[in-house]
Amino acid sequence: MPEVAYTTTSGLPGELVWDFVQDMDNWATFVAGYQEHAKESETESVWTLKGDVGVLTRTVKFRVRVTEWRGPERVTFTLDGLNEPLSGEGSFHMGPGEEAALEPAPARRRNVFQRVLEALARFFLRRGRGAPRRAESTSAPAGGLARLTFRLRLEPAGPMAPMLNAMLEPPMRAAAEDLANRILAELEARHGRR
Repeated sequence: MPEVAYTTTSGLPGELVWDFVQDMDNWATFVAGYQEHAKESETESVWTLKGDVGVLTRTVKFRVRVTEWRGPERVTFTLDGLNEPLSGEGSFHMGPGEEAALEPAPARRRNVFQRVLEALARFFLRRGRGAPRRAESTSAPAGGLARLTFRLRLEPAGPMAPMLNAMLEPPMRAAAEDLANRILAELEARHGRR
């Protein structure tokens, strides 16, 4: 089952980033392949994403359930495919940049095929949407650095699961990086910081 995590930092105050991230309507359109989402309650929503995995193009609907809401530092959620045999989980974690990083997703050795797929996913994400315009913060302003980590694990089921396991991780890695950087690029543009 593919699992990815991406962490980035910003000179923005953590509370500002949290205020933005806690409302999915603020950042939903930044998710790669986003088509639509509908809130059903405070903890449940249905998302529709369209994506390419190798030669497969699919539109997938997920029920997303928030399982932990511990503001201003963490939101965890589960995913259940409504039209595809897929499940998973993920989280957004906010913390000061000086804290030790979250334990990374398990390191997996990627073969040439997976590295090529990841490069292609990044290319097509940037070609279709442009690269997020931001520079990683390396020095702490008075308020310190804010660290944003996005983690996602998917578990395909059914007869195509072994093939999908090999093909999903590269575009997931590129999409996690793209999402975190788009969120921070939007906030940095709004608040005039880099």
